[in-house]
Amino acid sequence: MELTYRIALLIAGLINLLPALLAFLPDKISKSYGIDIPNANYELLLRHRAILFGIIGGLMIFSALVKKYYEISTIAGLVSMTSFIILYFLIGKGINSELKKVMIIDVVATVILCIGFILFLLKSKI
Repeated sequence: MELTYRIALLIAGLINLLPALLAFLPDKISKSYGIDIPNANYELLLRHRAILFGIIGGLMIFSALVKKYYEISTIAGLVSMTSFIILYFLIGKGINSELKKVMIIDVVATVILCIGFILFLLKSKI
């Protein structure tokens, strides 16, 4: 079951790492999120957000490959993804279809990560 968990961490890590590319491709931010970037202040915030995704995704991938820091990487990934999902539903109205896709991707990655982690915990308790 550890292998299943490591694969789940790797998949969720890659999903979190991909948006980090936007920090280096600012022209793609508008298309990816379906929003206009009105000025440099917004661009700075969105590019910094992309770097944070890279940190979380990198930690999860590192953890999957090195077999260390399982709990902290899982917690970081789950906090990141579930916070977006929760905020999506709290805000509710006026959110575009691109951001809905991001939310759905986060739901899928969260489910994958939870299944892997639960299976790992169950196996390690036996």
